[in-house]
Amino acid sequence: MLDLYVTRTAVIMTANLLRVPSERRSPLQLATESGLTELWHHAAPETRRTLLLQAAWEARTAFLGDADDDAHRYAAYLAEAANTAHQRGATRREEFTDRMDPHFLLAQSLAFDVLNLDVSLVAVLTLAVRIPAGWQV
Repeated sequence: MLDLYVTRTAVIMTANLLRVPSERRSPLQLATESGLTELWHHAAPETRRTLLLQAAWEARTAFLGDADDDAHRYAAYLAEAANTAHQRGATRREEFTDRMDPHFLLAQSLAFDVLNLDVSLVAVLTLAVRIPAGWQV
């Protein structure tokens, strides 16, 4: 549980820095310099999956547009899946994050893929930056 809170806090802090208009570093560059990349790599895969799904739920109304790389494509897919779940009647985050649908399996695959952890990290940051009212506990 501590793993989840510590990693989520670091993701939120990094996302807040990425929102600053004068910030010129890429999400991965900023994450690496802040220590988030190392934290993400050491987090349990279940923690990474949970954070991907939670961020997607919180950013579900954000339009991500056309994606130019894998991380943005995954983020857009997850946000769209969360929005679809909400439009179909899901009112609580757990109705999306705990449901074993294709979005869950995608997040699971990303979270457990140790060769592409940077992709999942950029995806979660892409979502976190677009959360309109802050990440709900």
